Amino acid sequence: MLITAFLAALVALVLTMIGIPRFIMFFHKKKLGGQPTLEEVKQHASKAGTPTMGGLVFVVSALLVSAVFALTFGQFTPMFITAWWVLAMYALIGFLDDFMKVFSQKNHGGLKASHKLIAQIATGIVSYLILMQVDSTNVLNILGWKIDLSWFFAIFIIFWLVGWSNAVNLTDGIDGLASITVAISLSAYAVIAVAQGRYDVLLILLSVIGGLLAFFVFNHKPAKIFMGDVGSLALGGFIAMISILLHAEWSLLLIGFIYILETVSVMMQVSYFKVTHGKRIFRMTPIHHHFELGGFSGKGKGWSEWKIDIVFWTVTAVLSLLALLIYFNI
Repeated sequence: MLITAFLAALVALVLTMIGIPRFIMFFHKKKLGGQPTLEEVKQHASKAGTPTMGGLVFVVSALLVSAVFALTFGQFTPMFITAWWVLAMYALIGFLDDFMKVFSQKNHGGLKASHKLIAQIATGIVSYLILMQVDSTNVLNILGWKIDLSWFFAIFIIFWLVGWSNAVNLTDGIDGLASITVAISLSAYAVIAVAQGRYDVLLILLSVIGGLLAFFVFNHKPAKIFMGDVGSLALGGFIAMISILLHAEWSLLLIGFIYILETVSVMMQVSYFKVTHGKRIFRMTPIHHHFELGGFSGKGKGWSEWKIDIVFWTVTAVLSLLALLIYFNI
């Protein structure tokens, strides 16, 4: 099954490589507006008009490929269905948000925050119900200690999915950052899936990784396309559910440290701004923009997007390795 999973990744990679150029051509042919750029970050001016919603291609590719392989090779299990469901539904939420921003003549702001949150919570509830068909113990694994949360486990799942989906969404702010960061994170979980013999989970994991690697070919600086909410929300919810399915929820605090950093920087900025009536801690948040505008201190020479990418990828890779070391030595 390991070879089969890698074959699925290859097929997803090829489909995404074929699909992205055609998606870009569609955007240009229809003269559709791209993802809005940030006026505060002058170096982003050149990004104006760049097509968005590229996540639709790699997510659909991963969903189709993994489903076909799972059905063909007997891996269409409740655990596979749960991971597939979360990826599909969070992608749908992101798609509706992106679609309204790009195509709607009346609502360029996308989905209302309340509507988006309700949809994310509803997906979490259904995910819990599906998951209970696999394991009805409601147990949370923290570094080997198993804690029975009873029905509070449903609340945990909702919080986990919503929180991480929005965290990855915040990370998707510069060329190539989210695509490779998430690919590294998912690779760590692929190792755990192999160790557990969960080839059903591995199948969809590698399908997503294959799609992400192909997407990066067109998303690295200078990006020809952005993934949009359809990609980032889906990836965040997906990685959260994978950590639950593999009973390694704690590991996401290390593997997903960058997503936490991005989210906390926004929370700190907003809170400090309100308390001090206009003062800021960072030049701009999420924190990758702080580094863009003034380096680590915020007052020096701004980092290039490539430098930010490499630093964030390296941190994710190192902490993912640390998480794996802890996991295999508990």
